[in-house]
Amino acid sequence: MNEKIKGTYAIAHRIVNAENNFIETAMEMHGLSKANAEKVLRVYRKLKMVSTNYRVGKITVKHGAFWDKEYIDAAVAFEN
Repeated sequence: MNEKIKGTYAIAHRIVNAENNFIETAMEMHGLSKANAEKVLRVYRKLKMVSTNYRVGKITVKHGAFWDKEYIDAAVAFEN
């Protein structure tokens, strides 16, 4: 495998790990199903409420209040 493909694979792997970590955290903190936690991530990305650090492989909310139950519930109820 050449060096460029290895680097691309590493970044893609970190992104997947970051998504899984965000989903698991939402499930643990708020007792969400996996489908609802994935929806929260989609909605937060759509509304630009999270930022992704591709080098570290971490997704963080832009404000700590976005982890509050009312925001999570609103994201689950959000209609596209």
